[in-house]
Amino acid sequence: MRTSINNSDFNLKFDKKTKNVFKQGIDNKVKLKKKKSDSFDLYQDHIFKKKNKSKVIIPKDDSHNLVSESIKSNKQKKKEKIKKKLNLHVDNPHIKIQQSIDFNSHTDSESKSVIIDSPLSIEELSIKLQIPPEEIITGLFLQGIPVTVNKIVDISIATQVAQKYNFTVFNQNHEFKLDHQNKLQQINSPTSINRAPIITILGHVDHGKTTLLDAIRNTHFAIKEIGGITQSISAYEVNWKYNSLDKQLIFIDTPGHEAFSSMRLRCAQITDLVILIVAADDGLKPQTIEAIDYIISKKLPCIVAINKIDKADVNITRVSEQLANYNILSTDWGGEILFVEISALKKINIDKLLTAICTLVESINLKADPSQLAQGIILEAYLNRTKGTIVNMVILNGTLKVGDIIVSGNAYGRVKKIINSVGHGLAIAGPSCILQVLGFHSIPQAGKYFHVVPNEKEAKKLIADNYSSNVIYNTKNLLNSNAKLHNYKNKTNVKNLNLIIKADTQGTIDAVIHSFIQIPQSKIKLNILTSSLGVVSNTDIDLAYSTQALIIAFNINISTNILNAAEKLNVCLCKFFIIYDLIDYIRNYMLNLIDPEYDKSLIGQAKVETTFSISKGIVAGCIVESGKLKKNALINVYRSDQLVYEGIISSLKQIKNDVDEVIIGNECGIMCADYNLWQSQDLIEVYELYEKPKAL
Repeated sequence: MRTSINNSDFNLKFDKKTKNVFKQGIDNKVKLKKKKSDSFDLYQDHIFKKKNKSKVIIPKDDSHNLVSESIKSNKQKKKEKIKKKLNLHVDNPHIKIQQSIDFNSHTDSESKSVIIDSPLSIEELSIKLQIPPEEIITGLFLQGIPVTVNKIVDISIATQVAQKYNFTVFNQNHEFKLDHQNKLQQINSPTSINRAPIITILGHVDHGKTTLLDAIRNTHFAIKEIGGITQSISAYEVNWKYNSLDKQLIFIDTPGHEAFSSMRLRCAQITDLVILIVAADDGLKPQTIEAIDYIISKKLPCIVAINKIDKADVNITRVSEQLANYNILSTDWGGEILFVEISALKKINIDKLLTAICTLVESINLKADPSQLAQGIILEAYLNRTKGTIVNMVILNGTLKVGDIIVSGNAYGRVKKIINSVGHGLAIAGPSCILQVLGFHSIPQAGKYFHVVPNEKEAKKLIADNYSSNVIYNTKNLLNSNAKLHNYKNKTNVKNLNLIIKADTQGTIDAVIHSFIQIPQSKIKLNILTSSLGVVSNTDIDLAYSTQALIIAFNINISTNILNAAEKLNVCLCKFFIIYDLIDYIRNYMLNLIDPEYDKSLIGQAKVETTFSISKGIVAGCIVESGKLKKNALINVYRSDQLVYEGIISSLKQIKNDVDEVIIGNECGIMCADYNLWQSQDLIEVYELYEKPKAL
């Protein structure tokens, strides 16, 4: 706390005597400190305290009454405000201090625990450990790890720092998780109604998920997909007559490629029922097994659709056996899960599948209350140049109206426009609707829950609380753990490939970065400078030029002006629409950055018989004893079994003629540009270099 000072009672000038008294007092204190600190710990607080910048004000009447007031810079004030905000709530998703710590007592015996489950900056670490950042930086520097306040360190370094200060560190692996705050409760109100089920189709890539939806909807969307694979979440409403009643079913199509696991998890979190599609000719594959894990762990109602039964030589029994190994048992085998054999391409048994879905939905008894304020989940969000932020969402409960204030995570807005799944504008939308909503001021995070609040003041309050208790996890931190402990221990010289990622949706960015994480980076490290939505701008071009970065544009178009600007500055700008092509390109680009490595193979031996001098240097007259000698080949020269020279044959002559090689039994003259100390009886071993295949 600052001391309140009345300027009328104090004189701001020192007289000489007072200055000397003050100086003498300080000198005595310094001497005392020096005596006490003969031996010290590098992690003690007093060593890293800044120089005294306090301003001393002395009253007129009493020169011995000294009052100090600390003068702080604007930067320090801002940092303190941020620290106070962050310390209001310590249950951070990255680091959670589970016990309050009294730092005034300085007792090492206190039990302190912290969760460190992802890379974080030195500043974040210092705030959560309540240790000055200068102290952490100095301690790491003394271990040979140079860092700055904003530099991100990996889990191993952060753990090492925390343990130094007697923290018990818990490591929890980071997974893509939805925000469970405000998650829907069981609906039991008297105004509740039956709602349409949300059905997610899960399965391996190219097993027929989109084709099945085409068969249900009588469309041909699968043919139009770029690369023949789904790369985003698509949702559709379907009406089906069941027991003389029209039943509304909402289907969500998911990407099957391994890169889109976060999208599949997002769908698994909101779905009421899963259709697990398995190709009869292919059986269980990695993404099928991943889907089974979702189903079992979340206890989701499930129907298995065995697809492609129209193909020859399919073995449905083998597929059933594989599923049984993962505790997915059909009703025919005494289990509880219904298996339906279909052909999505030939539209065989599609009606049986839809009837089975309706039967299962009736047993689930899904309810929603349209009288409540809307709640649901963000499926995807992206930026449109003309319309602004567009959010694809599903309402799970309540009713959404144009003009409502909607909040999701750290983003909020007023609903300006609601568009349903067939492109029609709506003024009001009820439960289980797939919508496009315009009106968010910023792009919300895909996979977060949203809810409507009564007014804008409430929305801002929720965002402020959310900001103080949560640090947004940035996916690119998974790649950008700039300071890694093993790099310093092994003293490896790893090259960096800087990347700027631009994409159409947040889900796409997540998928692209997930793909990059799977690429080995022991030789070339991927360093993401920025990852953002929207088109490539001149700012991106300038950043790429100054940092020698590669710009990746995924699922977006690039204007001619931007292409010309990139070409003029020689910036590498690549556009992709298929994730396979992007991964292959990045892999090949990384391989080209790796320095070539060579294996040497012994191709011949020769012995020096005599030496003679010419104007250009000393020539070794040799006879080839085995194999052959080649011009520009690598040679090792041995004298009395000791290696005396390693170099390259720069000149090879046979009877005054320049030759490229000399075979066994022939005499020749050898000359090396940087070696003239030849002696008779030197043994020459000749090697040919073969470039090793490059590998990441």
